[in-house]
Amino acid sequence: MEYRQEKIFCNGKIKLITELNEFRMSLWINGFGLENVMTGEEIIPVISIFNLDGIEEIDEEVLKIKFRIYPNGLEHYEVEINPFLKSFVYEGQIYSTDHFFKTITGEEWK
Repeated sequence: MEYRQEKIFCNGKIKLITELNEFRMSLWINGFGLENVMTGEEIIPVISIFNLDGIEEIDEEVLKIKFRIYPNGLEHYEVEINPFLKSFVYEGQIYSTDHFFKTITGEEWK
């Protein structure tokens, strides 16, 4: 079984990295992160407690990502990310991807 997978978006410039992690017995979480293919720069680190539900390319520069956070996987989150500007829109506000985890969870990334 392949635990780590990659998919290319935005005309081959952005890489979505997904990684399956066993959260609890038989509960698999599809953690995700984004990377700039051209520079190798990490835009969002692979976060193993964020479960990717879907990704959609809005245009050549914006990705819409739907996900849940475990252990409470009932609440759904949706963000629009511009990986080239290293920014994302969450609940009508624009934030830097440097603060992605903290913006969504209210906690620092470990």
